[in-house]
Amino acid sequence: MIEQIYKNKKAILIATGPSLTEEVIETIRPYKDDFVIFGCNNSYEVVDFLDFHYACDKLWWDLHYDTFKEKYPELQSWTQAKEYKDKLTVVEGKSDRGLSLDSSLIHWGSNSGYQLLNIAFLMGCSKFILVGYNMQAVDGKRHYFGEHPGALSRNSPYNKFVTAFNTIQPEIKELIINCTPNSALTMFDQKTLGEVLCE
Repeated sequence: MIEQIYKNKKAILIATGPSLTEEVIETIRPYKDDFVIFGCNNSYEVVDFLDFHYACDKLWWDLHYDTFKEKYPELQSWTQAKEYKDKLTVVEGKSDRGLSLDSSLIHWGSNSGYQLLNIAFLMGCSKFILVGYNMQAVDGKRHYFGEHPGALSRNSPYNKFVTAFNTIQPEIKELIINCTPNSALTMFDQKTLGEVLCE
């Protein structure tokens, strides 16, 4: 059961697209106490003020668990990887259209950024600001760090990702602002970080 621990709070969701830069992170920093800061996957490497972390895959945790816990020993982190049930919070999920409204599970949407958004929604957040949500390669880069190593480096079905975001319920879409330049998620209101953070 996902509890509404952030009811009516504003959230910033940080994914790992190539637009996630030091400038973006430092723009957010002065406002970090005004928002709940959610991060997924490798965002923990460059953002030192996360309130919540999510990474779906067992392979990712096999590579990052020790370094993640060294940096963030107390940070709440969730996953789909049942192999880590004794170390992390495992959230149930399934494949379905739109965000899950059922607090017992999330919808997968084929990517961790989508799953992170569903978690933030079920935790009660009322506004969602997206950064690092490119959902496409930019100048040949798929992530701010380049590529995942070894078996983690897989083709990203970006069209499938975008299709999943398009299924989000209209009333929820209205709560989402995409502050990611060069993003394929054009179904959301597009603004700059400066505009949104100062509202």
